[in-house]
Amino acid sequence: MDAEILLFMSDKDQEEFLGIAKTCCDSISEASQSKTLEFHIGGCKLLFTPSALEDMTLYIGKLEIRSNELTENIILKDKERAKLIFRKLRNWIKNNYWSRLAYLNENKKGKLTPSRNHWLGPDAKLWKEGDEKHRVLKLSKTSWMVFELGY
Repeated sequence: MDAEILLFMSDKDQEEFLGIAKTCCDSISEASQSKTLEFHIGGCKLLFTPSALEDMTLYIGKLEIRSNELTENIILKDKERAKLIFRKLRNWIKNNYWSRLAYLNENKKGKLTPSRNHWLGPDAKLWKEGDEKHRVLKLSKTSWMVFELGY
């Protein structure tokens, strides 16, 4: 199972999410040489990359599980538990975050296109609403995808 959920979160949103994750996972550690956190579940791990805020632009973060990380050497019980915890955290995000974002589609002459695959934390939503013209939600520094509060 390769799966990920993409999300925009403020520091406050991240703190709350990590509090939930700590109750589910055996431990959380920083991955070497990156801002990614590893959520350890037995011999398995989920990867969490927090959103980054730079110069009034909030870049997307993600929570992911990779099937290639779940090798044959890992106990089947740990694999199943990792999948269940990923689903639990994903469902928590879906129940507490806002999904009605739209992105500016350059291929459709700047038309807003609904997106249901990107999630906005409650505090990040308040941040964006505070100054919608100058506060930007963006997929990455090099991406053309800029998100707006949608429908």
